Amino acid sequence: MRVNFDGATPVPRMLLLSEFLLHSDFHVGLDKPVFVAAGDRVSYEDGDVVVTRPSGERRRHPAGNSYWICR
Repeated sequence: MRVNFDGATPVPRMLLLSEFLLHSDFHVGLDKPVFVAAGDRVSYEDGDVVVTRPSGERRRHPAGNSYWICR
């Protein structure tokens, strides 16, 4: 499933996030999986994954491992 992690686009359904491709060539892995509810917005800021609830509440989750993929 393709999900935008731009901080503005709401997630279309619930998901458990443990790793993702931020761009086609940048991989992000989390220390612990994060539950993301439908309607939450997700962004990657300063090495952390930030989940913003529809209420405006923001939660930061540290990224454990992120790296560029050489192709």
